Amino acid sequence: MHTTGLKRWLLLGLLATGPAWAAPQTFQLKNDKLQFSFTPELGGRGLSFSAAGQPNLLKIGAAVEEQSQPHISADGDNIPYLGHIVWLGPQKAWWRSQSLNTARRDASADWPPDPFTVLASNTLTEHSTTEADMVAPASPITGLSLRKHFALEGDKLVQRVTATNERDTPVSWDLWFNTRVAADTRVYVPVENFNGDLRIVQMGDATTQADSDVQAQGFFDFSRARANSKTKAYIQPAAGWFAAFNKGQVFIIEFPLQPRAAIHPDQGQVEMYMEYADGKMNDGLLELEVHAPFKTLAPGESMTATENWKAFAFRGGDSRSAQIHKLRELGYLPVK
Repeated sequence: MHTTGLKRWLLLGLLATGPAWAAPQTFQLKNDKLQFSFTPELGGRGLSFSAAGQPNLLKIGAAVEEQSQPHISADGDNIPYLGHIVWLGPQKAWWRSQSLNTARRDASADWPPDPFTVLASNTLTEHSTTEADMVAPASPITGLSLRKHFALEGDKLVQRVTATNERDTPVSWDLWFNTRVAADTRVYVPVENFNGDLRIVQMGDATTQADSDVQAQGFFDFSRARANSKTKAYIQPAAGWFAAFNKGQVFIIEFPLQPRAAIHPDQGQVEMYMEYADGKMNDGLLELEVHAPFKTLAPGESMTATENWKAFAFRGGDSRSAQIHKLRELGYLPVK
């Protein structure tokens, strides 16, 4: 093939396959117990977390590599990057206090999440082996700017998010941690009163309920008996932690337990969303969500929320008794 023909063939190949996206810039925190990676791009997003030397516990969407330079506008749709991100709650208010997309405002739209919060690039202001800090510009949708701080402290990753009202009028929001894992991840959320502290909403045709065996132990997890699921659980937890087992590890998320009155009535302090099709749970999605208190911020006022993550190796497989034993061994349950 002549050189000019080769150049033309390569150009046609690039046009046929679309733009070559550059992967987002990633940074890592690591010590002898944990490893965590994140990108200041894509909303300042966590991309991996695990015990040292273990597989990634987070579920990451193909869009991280295939669409790493999103166009950000009030007309944009959700892009499934997944991983760990911070939303603002309540969901029903996402588009109510803005004028950039009046159609979504007038329809009281509850989807998609604010693109200026979940897609915009953050500025990395600090990074070392065990600590990082980044800040995002104020969103014209919510009026809030977010500063995120990550720090490895021994066997835990401390995450602190501070939201500041940049408007000249009050705004009302909560900070909402959303961590995505595979749907076959087994969870233990401590619940005291299943009649009053748990609400399950079916969002598809298939009905998915709580796992009765886990409930008998005082915990919530979804039953996975159905071939399909699209279900949301709203929970007032009995303690400030829950556990998730997968990939030979136990993933613990800790948070300050709040009274029910501090959480917006449309939400739960802990929420779980599960979606999978055709019984393919490893291809499906489970969201591990925690809400901080709902607050009204005066102009210039800030609020802060925290989550601690831990991960430990676990060799008990899918055995419920072994998982419960591990939680006792770690000190999350009384020793019998």
